Amino acid sequence: MEHQSSGSGDDDRSRKLRQKRIGDQLRRLYDEVTEEAVPVEFLNLLEQADKSKNQK
Repeated sequence: MEHQSSGSGDDDRSRKLRQKRIGDQLRRLYDEVTEEAVPVEFLNLLEQADKSKNQK
């Protein structure tokens, strides 16, 4: 049977805390990006692509 030293437990907690913070930041960033408006130039480009596709 292996026993973990108290330092190893602290390392696990520290790593889990860092992972949670990174996950929280990524969720916040994702939410911000999904709420952004689509640029008009991109919408125009998609419209042109649809027109070109329908003409073939």
